[in-house]
Amino acid sequence: MSDLPAWLLQPQGLLIALGLAVVVGLLLAWRIVVVIRWLRAWWSRWRGRSGESRALALLAASGYRISREQATQQGSYLVDGIEVTYLVRADFIVTKDGDRFVAEVKNGSQAADPRNRATRRQLLEYSLLFAVDGVLLVDVPQRQVRRIEFPSRAWGHS
Repeated sequence: MSDLPAWLLQPQGLLIALGLAVVVGLLLAWRIVVVIRWLRAWWSRWRGRSGESRALALLAASGYRISREQATQQGSYLVDGIEVTYLVRADFIVTKDGDRFVAEVKNGSQAADPRNRATRRQLLEYSLLFAVDGVLLVDVPQRQVRRIEFPSRAWGHS
């Protein structure tokens, strides 16, 4: 006859086997998702570290000296009159010809585009919070150090 156990040939046995297969499949799928998330996070961290080391070389080749790495600055805003504070972290504070700049490193082609909404807003926030003379966008894929300026006339000032 069959090599299967007798209990498995009963309808209840098939349901139990099917239920176990579904549970095992879900557990396996969950573990795969966990591993994929871990790999993505690892890849992102590796790319970030690799990009920052290449950015250091680009900045040095452009005549900038590194003052601080992973510089933080506290910001705040009011919500219904209540102050909310937050912390921002820039990749580098650099100097050149007596001027200080906050430098943000970008590895992706879209993120490195100053017209990208998130990048532009991040750079604007840095220009407001850090006591520097300017903001630099280090475009690692294009091997460029770009100076980004937000003119005061954009705020309605003369």
